[in-house]
Amino acid sequence: MSDEPLSDEALDAAGEALAGRTGLSLAAGLRTTLRQAALAAARDLGLGPAALARRAAAGDAAALDAFAEHAVVGETSFWRHAEGLAALVARLAPHPGPLLLWSAGCASGEEPHGLAMALLEAGRGGRGDRILATDLSATALRAALAGRYGERSLRRLPPALARRWLVPADGASEVAPAVRAIVRFERHNLLDAAPAAAFDAVVCRNVVIYFEPEVARQVVRRLAAALVPGGLLLLGPVELALAEGAGLDWLEVGGAVLLRRPRP
Repeated sequence: MSDEPLSDEALDAAGEALAGRTGLSLAAGLRTTLRQAALAAARDLGLGPAALARRAAAGDAAALDAFAEHAVVGETSFWRHAEGLAALVARLAPHPGPLLLWSAGCASGEEPHGLAMALLEAGRGGRGDRILATDLSATALRAALAGRYGERSLRRLPPALARRWLVPADGASEVAPAVRAIVRFERHNLLDAAPAAAFDAVVCRNVVIYFEPEVARQVVRRLAAALVPGGLLLLGPVELALAEGAGLDWLEVGGAVLLRRPRP
């Protein structure tokens, strides 16, 4: 492994390539994060940091994938911004048939598993509801598939729900089979075309805020287009401004804002 230092110029070039692949913002405040990600990715591939940066800047897929694994923000937990989740499920609960939902940028799975719990709590067990959960990070998806969580992930989850939908497992907690049965995980880059389905709702919270603004707006439009007419989009509270101009109706429900694709 080379001891060649990683210059700011090389890091910026690699960061530009990463932004093109993932949409990640190159705001000045992220330079430290990018440098740490480059160092970690270099260790994963057995390269020096400068060599990793050169390969990433040149578009090498393995280098960019390793870089992205450490650069994307994976902080999440159950019941984060619970008012938004409650508003969404309240609108979906009366739906007469099975629901198809997309949890986009699901990280380690707390969001889709929590959404499945909320649907079950709303009495939708046995309705055939399905959640497609996607993320760019293969590492995050492996954790999501395992469905095992520690105290930090569970710190906001109401104890009654934890008792009903989690199973103790070697000092951690695993999601119960009834929850697992609703969720399917796939790898997906939000800069690519949406999965080939029409969704009753899409949840994508605290993801596009890390994208360059124009890229974020394009992604929001893509998420909206993946909805059935009348379908609902739930973004993080600070991301709502990025939905302006996407042709969506704004609904205020219980202190939260849902975005709805208009019906023809």
